[in-house]
Amino acid sequence: MMNIPFNAFSMVAVTALGFALVTLLIGYKHNKQLRIKLDQQQNSLQTLAADVSAMCSGAVNLGEHLAHLEQRWQHLGRRQDQLEMSNTGPQNFRHAKKMMHKGAELEEVMADCGIARGEAELVALAGRIKKAS
Repeated sequence: MMNIPFNAFSMVAVTALGFALVTLLIGYKHNKQLRIKLDQQQNSLQTLAADVSAMCSGAVNLGEHLAHLEQRWQHLGRRQDQLEMSNTGPQNFRHAKKMMHKGAELEEVMADCGIARGEAELVALAGRIKKAS
């Protein structure tokens, strides 16, 4: 068997090797902890991405709904303006009442007095109620 002298150089080499081994083990443990944190962050990122996607989808649907409501609101505003412009005065209803009393048809009263069907029907109903009482 060969006898290897144990000198200062060997002592330094063994110490360096031990230090390298300890450093390698610490690095391995730290690397493992970093991989665990990375996996957790990737899971969190995927969850957040899904949440953002859902919020974007909801925002698009909300935007479409708001656009629809705005169109409806504008339509109602135009309709209200039309109704205000075609406001039938009391003289039209008096004339409609007289025509109904004389036996005129609904269409004739509507055309002659410029009132809607519902209004003409209301005038006819009021006349019938007055006759009944």
